[in-house]
Amino acid sequence: MDGVRSRPIWAFLTGPYALFLLFLLLVPFANVAMYSLHPYSPTKVFLPELTLDNYRKIFDLYYVRLFGRTLRLGLIATAVCVVLGYPLAYFLARARPRVQALGLFLLIMPLMVSAVIRIFGWIVILGRKGLVNQTLVALGLEPIKLLYSETAVVIGLVNIFVPFMVLPIMASIERVPPNLEEAAQNLGASWSQTFAQVILPLSVPGLISGCLLVYSISISAFVTPALLGNSRERMAAQQIYDEVLVSFNWPSASSLALALVALTLVLMFWALFATRRAGRRERAS
Repeated sequence: MDGVRSRPIWAFLTGPYALFLLFLLLVPFANVAMYSLHPYSPTKVFLPELTLDNYRKIFDLYYVRLFGRTLRLGLIATAVCVVLGYPLAYFLARARPRVQALGLFLLIMPLMVSAVIRIFGWIVILGRKGLVNQTLVALGLEPIKLLYSETAVVIGLVNIFVPFMVLPIMASIERVPPNLEEAAQNLGASWSQTFAQVILPLSVPGLISGCLLVYSISISAFVTPALLGNSRERMAAQQIYDEVLVSFNWPSASSLALALVALTLVLMFWALFATRRAGRRERAS
């Protein structure tokens, strides 16, 4: 019995997933890293020499603006998801089981529809003669240009990624005992004070997880900015797509992809550190 108990059961449980990561993630990722270190060749895809020019050009003004725009739109989309998703997450966390089940169904159901179809729906709504502009004209106002703009991209990203913000926050709020809110109100705290001093601090881990998830997906989005955005104000994923399938400059695309992955990893480690600190505070309280 002791021999059976001493076996590393965790190795059998994590082994299949580790093999999956090795062959379907790490090996292709290493191949991309290899391409990024070679110069581009119009006839041979890349030359056998090694170079860092693909990384140096990332600091050119065009690519600095490209990544700056990508990070900015991702940050705006994440902030909007927080504003819209936090109240919904709190409502679902404190709702009755039937209401919560219905709310979760309505929240997750749009994820079953292709993002392309949903984006085409926004094209109809935000177009020059779409629902928004027709409403403005009916009210006697001038139509505005929403489609093919950064505003349209943010709207599309928020529409797709709000569930990824709501679910982590909801799970974190469910761990907060309701009697803590009742105790704060019995001690004379208003609802805003209860939220700021009880609910929000204890739900920080879920908030950070949701922000990290939404932000990392937003800055790597391709379909939404490609269909709703302006071709002259593109995001990083669009540039990588063109480098691969239009100009066939795989080394340049590889360096851009690795730079985007590096930014995502930095955010991930920062979020994990912040979540750990928030967890320690929660246990200390």
